[in-house]
Amino acid sequence: MGFVLILLTSLLSGVLGYLRCKYNYWQINGVKQLRAHFLFGHFFKMKSVRLTELLQETYDAFKGSALVAGTYVYLRPIAVILDLDLAKMILIEDFDKFVDRRNFHKEPLMDNLFNAQCEEWCTLRKKLTPMFSSGNLKCIFGTITEVARNLEESFQELVGTQGGVLDVHDLLDRFSMDASATCAFGIHFNSLKDPQVEFRVNGRKIFHHSDDGIRWRIFKFLYWSVLAKLKLSVRFYDKIIADFFTRIVREKLELRQELRHNIKRNDFLELLMASKDDNDLTLEQLTPHAFDFFVSGYETSSSTMSCALFELAKHPSVQQKLRNEITGILHKHAPNLTYEAVQEMRYLDQTITETLRKYPALASLTRIAAEDYTVPTASGDIPLVLDKGTIVYIPVRAIHYDSEIYPEPTIFRPERFETSTCLQRHSMAFLGFGDGPRHCIGQQFGRMQIKIGLIALLTKYQFSSVPGFPDELPISKGNVILRPRQGVLLKVHRVPE
Repeated sequence: MGFVLILLTSLLSGVLGYLRCKYNYWQINGVKQLRAHFLFGHFFKMKSVRLTELLQETYDAFKGSALVAGTYVYLRPIAVILDLDLAKMILIEDFDKFVDRRNFHKEPLMDNLFNAQCEEWCTLRKKLTPMFSSGNLKCIFGTITEVARNLEESFQELVGTQGGVLDVHDLLDRFSMDASATCAFGIHFNSLKDPQVEFRVNGRKIFHHSDDGIRWRIFKFLYWSVLAKLKLSVRFYDKIIADFFTRIVREKLELRQELRHNIKRNDFLELLMASKDDNDLTLEQLTPHAFDFFVSGYETSSSTMSCALFELAKHPSVQQKLRNEITGILHKHAPNLTYEAVQEMRYLDQTITETLRKYPALASLTRIAAEDYTVPTASGDIPLVLDKGTIVYIPVRAIHYDSEIYPEPTIFRPERFETSTCLQRHSMAFLGFGDGPRHCIGQQFGRMQIKIGLIALLTKYQFSSVPGFPDELPISKGNVILRPRQGVLLKVHRVPE
């Protein structure tokens, strides 16, 4: 009995000593850190998959007094960048030392540009960048405007002459899925008319996560490779989703190969097939790349449009100013909406950027140190070194809500992004699409889709807030990409003739 007690005591002392060492990693290395519970670390601060609360608290506690601060996600030490000059070095100037994001275990839909590592990423980036040229975007422009007509028809039917209360996020989610699926795969369907269409049913499964099991999902993201090596059954996307999109791409490829000389589509899959002929992309690579294009365009666009309308409903003067710009430029380029007309809408662009400031798709940008990295410090200061393999977080949302950068950050104000005003801020002050070589490759496509959707609605409809609906938009805690938690209810009326 005495031996067992000694053994248990020794084991407990060993565990506590190990945890004490783990949760003092940053202090030992001369980095300020949030006070960690001796047993649980920062476990109870992990309240969303995006780690919004943990990163915000770290930023608020040490911003201005340190370049880097430390925190912990489970037992993994995380470096939070607090200085914009240092963020610029990591994302741009010393990019070769921070090329990789996280190392997810490869599965059918994950072998894409977003998750690629090192040399593989460099090769894919060179192959895929030309596909987002202005020429290709102009070809896709007409495809999206056709889908936007379905959006107009749905609103016309639902709003009628008396107006009504609509869940605009649900409708914009369907529009965005239709447009992104058409542009990615060349698939034409109208989920605005039939929300139970097969593609819609399967596509919704990608981002529909509940707010339950948040900490388990964070654990999987952080220790993905370890779990995979242990042969545990972990998947980023459910097998049903992977099988569905693999089948879609296979069927489309077979059809196009049969009709190669008789069919030509303006979509991403067509561009990928051309790239395959020239650059040896395998058929196995086509599926995750087409899927990545679809996912990137679908969710971020629908949520950004919904958040924009939510803010415009709360700020009628901003909404009217934007409507005046849109209708004026449309009249100038009548009778049809053109790519060139959209490019002239500066206030629309500012509105979208301000929406992404307040509702960034990703709460942070992550990078992994490829080697020991010495953080530049003032002469005479103790050198600060980020060890090789350290996960670095650049807290996008915290930066976007910094009152020293954006006065009254909770207020929606598109004028913040007038050219003259932007030039007065640090180049890293807005990170809605990331920055540096690994910025979002499809940002121009995403902006174009968002603009077309908003133009289609704001020319004909006025939006106002619904009494009783929250004044601050509730955001899902179970999704990595920002998504409204319970829809976006707004009053909608036709614009007076």
